[in-house]
Amino acid sequence: MRTDNFSTAVVKLLTGALGALVLAGCATTIPVTDTQQPEITLIVTGPGVGRQQMTDPPKDSWTGPGGVQLFDLKPNTVYRFTLTVSDQGGAARAQLRMPVSFTVTELAPATVVQVADSISRSLTLQGSRANPVTGLIISGSFRTPDTGSGLSFEFQTEGDDFGGASGRPNQRFMNVSASVGAH
Repeated sequence: MRTDNFSTAVVKLLTGALGALVLAGCATTIPVTDTQQPEITLIVTGPGVGRQQMTDPPKDSWTGPGGVQLFDLKPNTVYRFTLTVSDQGGAARAQLRMPVSFTVTELAPATVVQVADSISRSLTLQGSRANPVTGLIISGSFRTPDTGSGLSFEFQTEGDDFGGASGRPNQRFMNVSASVGAH
């Protein structure tokens, strides 16, 4: 039995390490001119929502039919998230904002900066102009608050590139409308 548990642990570790290498983006060269905006993908998984994946392009605002929340999260429940910002000319910054009442854990990579104010919690990962990569990824878990009256909010995402060697950064924003315990 101990050998089986050890083998399973090694397989999980190697799979996770390989996944991190694949997802972190490849080294790239910042072009002289870059006018193309980065692409943003947000994935949220967990009870009641399964796997929700939103990408910009094609849409910068994700809502449900008639403008209501795209999905409803359960109160006091843990969900997993992954934010990816990709750009062939180098991803400069990835940022995800959510309500401050969400408790974030298992945040990766370790270089993600987490800042909270009275309303929102921002998770930011900076790229490096000296060592540019085609993608930045923030992942982790969050626990929703135990709210009795419901909470409507937006996941707000932002992705920036370097804008080329001498240009201004290109930015892309995406908002995803959601709620906790609204139904």
